Amino acid sequence: SWLYTEPAASDRLLGALTDVIVQYLDGQIRAGAQFIQVFESWAGVLGPDLFDRFALPSLRRIASELKSVHPDFPLAVFPRGSRHAIRALSDSDYDVVSVDWTVSPEDARRLAGPEWTLQGNLDPAVLYANPAMIERQVAKVLADYGPGTGHVFNLGHGIHPAIPPEHAGAMIDAVHELSRQYHA
Repeated sequence: SWLYTEPAASDRLLGALTDVIVQYLDGQIRAGAQFIQVFESWAGVLGPDLFDRFALPSLRRIASELKSVHPDFPLAVFPRGSRHAIRALSDSDYDVVSVDWTVSPEDARRLAGPEWTLQGNLDPAVLYANPAMIERQVAKVLADYGPGTGHVFNLGHGIHPAIPPEHAGAMIDAVHELSRQYHA
């Protein structure tokens, strides 16, 4: 409601937050981070218009300011739950757009373009399944991404706390084995 009722104050707050985020991430890079992913975990609660008006400018500014100082540093952005953000973010200074499990790999690839690197998007709940099912789901994600510049395999969001560690291991093993086949 605040975005609708107080847009100028929202802009000021988001600008101040963006300043702090850029400073913090710059510090992380200078301290030795090798990869940064900016999470916009609430992106999915904003419709396309609100996302474009309030979230997108800050996300773009974070990437452009970091790239102006660290031009070769790899940056990813994760707009959870906002399929509508993929195209706009693939036209930004990020190197990777991460997608959650609610977006099909084919759709993400179509929206971002074949040259774009995408990250994701195995449903985290798949890790409750047995290892054979986990392997089948990993194979499906790898196959569904199809050709393109790249794909970074990942869960479509965080790992659930009750996941058996050996199931996460089965996923990692399947990725290592199958990724050679799908993305040679």
